[in-house]
Order: sequence, then structure tokens, then C-alpha cells
Amino acid sequence: MDVQRSGRSSRKLGRYLLPGMFAVVLAGLALTAWSLQSRPPAVDADRIWTGEVRHDEMLREVSAAGRLAARETRAVTNRNDGVVERIAVLPGDTVQPGSLLVEMSSPQLEDALAEARWELAEANAEQALQVADAENRRLDLVAQAAAAESEYTAQKMVLEAQQELGEQGVYSAIEVERTRLSVEQLRRKMEAEQARLERFPERLQAERQAAEARLSRLREKVDRLETNVEALRIVAGHAGVVREINVEEGEQLIAGTAVARIVNTEDLVARVRVSERDAALVVPGLPAVLEIGRHVHVGEVVRIEPTVRDRAVTVDVALAEEAVAGLRPELSVTARIELERVEKTLVVERPVGVSSEQTALMVFRLDPSGDRAERRRIEVGRMSSREVEVVSGLVAGDRIILADMTEWSDQPEVRIR
Repeated sequence: MDVQRSGRSSRKLGRYLLPGMFAVVLAGLALTAWSLQSRPPAVDADRIWTGEVRHDEMLREVSAAGRLAARETRAVTNRNDGVVERIAVLPGDTVQPGSLLVEMSSPQLEDALAEARWELAEANAEQALQVADAENRRLDLVAQAAAAESEYTAQKMVLEAQQELGEQGVYSAIEVERTRLSVEQLRRKMEAEQARLERFPERLQAERQAAEARLSRLREKVDRLETNVEALRIVAGHAGVVREINVEEGEQLIAGTAVARIVNTEDLVARVRVSERDAALVVPGLPAVLEIGRHVHVGEVVRIEPTVRDRAVTVDVALAEEAVAGLRPELSVTARIELERVEKTLVVERPVGVSSEQTALMVFRLDPSGDRAERRRIEVGRMSSREVEVVSGLVAGDRIILADMTEWSDQPEVRIR
């Protein structure tokens, strides 16, 4: 009886124990699932970075990107029509005054120069001939004047003799009067010849001036054509670096074409674009830090454009002379323009995605262990390109996540794994 009763008890215990254990397992699984669902979402630690709130001096600055630019750029143009025969330089080459840039040819210009030289040679020969002819004419005038004087003197002596003999009745009064008229005519002829001889130097001077004027005009024409032919070799007018060559070999050019552009690399500025909101705070004379590649240079704001283009204002920041060495135009540059320094305030590095218009932010503050971060609303004041001023919501020593946390903006808390 006892054995039978014990067997029934074991079977009865087994019938109730198994369902109970199954229920316990289900309850444990449900509890685990609930715990997992209610646990905050996890964020990979390698996807975020943090910043610490601190009492410190706040450097309020504006950050802007741009490029190095030369304040002095000169266009080199050709003076004559022609064909490009040879390009002697390439963009980036350093040139000095007189360095050959482009060589051109112009058969029409060379033919015009040859013809002008022939005209000048002919004019020189004509002038030499005129000098010899003028001397011959002068001698002719001297001879004519001497002959007229001789005729006058001889006829005058005849008149005097006839007058003496006329008193004795040898010559009639009519003959004496005829001789006297002849003498008067010869006197006038003599005076005319002498006057022509006296005025000859003036006429000769006028002829020489006219000939010299024609020669000067031809010389200027030749000089101008020679200059134009020489200008077919287009050279640099000042030292600098070739920025661009705008022609190709074999290309037909008209006068006034911009063949090349040369920049002065010793006078560079950082030309950056500042947002129109921040530009209102920028004035000439403000100091700036320029990041050019791996190097950092100090500069100063020297020019601000008065107009806004594409919601930005162009600002020029001058570099120190020693910083310009080795730099070239078009290098990328980032400028941080210092607006003011605020002493002893609560600051933290600027979180990603924060705009200058915001006065309140939602950030995730890390707990002391660094394993969790809770969402918190903070008030901010002045902003810089790298820092923001904390008005309320945080205290010195707090650490916040600076990375973009938009994906978890609706979560009150996140875990850091």
C-alpha cells in the first residue's frame, strides 16, 4: 500500500512541476525582453567626441574659407595683328621684366617696314642731291649778280662820258637820255639780282626744313614699324608668376588680345567669404589667424567689399611679408577673424550643427562614468566659430557630446558603448 501511494505522489508532483518551470522560463524571457526594450539606445564611442564646460577666456571669432589672391594682376596684350608662332612660358613660370612670353609673326607688318625703309633711303638721297643743287643755284645767283653789276657799271661810265661830250655837242640829248634810261634799267636789274642773292639763304633754309620734316616723318614711320615688329615678341612688363596663357600656337590674333596674365606673388592676400550675418561684425584692422595647408600665419583685415553676393561678403586679409614667401595664388585658406576676447565666462566647444541664430540647444550631458548621457536643454549666449558661451543648463566640469546627435534627439538618454 505504501509503495503504491508513493508512486502516485511522484507522478502527481511531476505533472505540476513541469508547467511551473515552463511558466518561470516564460516570465524570465518576458522580463528580459522588457528590460531590453526599456534600456536606452546605444551609441558607438568611436562615432562621437566630447567637450568639457570650463571657466575660461572666450575668443570670439568668425571663421571663413577662401583662397589666396594677388592684389596686383596685369594683363599682357599684343599690340599688332599676327599669328602665334611660339609660346615660351607656361602657367606657374616665374618671369622678369623683358622675359619672352609669346612670339608672333606678321608678314604684312614686315613688308610695310621694308617699304618704309626704302622710302627713307630715297628721301635721304634726294636731300643730298638737293644740297648739291642748292650750292649750284647759289653760285649761279652770285654770277648773275656780278654780271648785272658789271653791266650797270659799264653803262654808267658810258653815260658819264656822253654827258661830258654832250655839252660839247658830240652826243645829242636824245642819245644821252637813252643811255641814262639804260643805266637805270641795269641798276634795277643789279638790285634785283643782289636781292635774290640775299634772300637765297632764307629760301634754302625753308627747303631744308621741308626736306627735314619729310625725313623726320619717314624716320618716325620706320621707328614705329620697327617697334611694332619688335612687339611681335611679347614680353613681360614686370616680375611675377604667369597665371594663365590664353592663346595657342598657330592662332590668329587681333591687336589688343589678352595674351597672358601675370600676378605679383609678393603681394598676396587671403580673400575669404564671410556670411552676411557675421560680416556686420567685421571691420578693417581686426587680427586674424590664417590656416594655409599645414601652416598657420597671422594676418589683418584690410578690405571689406560693400556688396553682398550669394549671402556672403568678400573680405581681404593681408599676410605679413615674411609669410608670403613660398606661397602662390589660389591656395585654399581658412581665416579665423578675431572679433573680441571675453574674460572669465562659461564656455564649451561649439557642437556640430549649431547656428549663430540659436539661443537654446539640446545637448547630451555625460554622467561621471562616461557610460551614459542624458538630454538636456541649455541656454547659450555669444558664439564663436569654435566656442559658445553657456548661460544656463551646465556647470564647469560637465562634459557634453559635440557630435551630431540628431538621430537620437527624441531620446531622453543614450548609452555609450
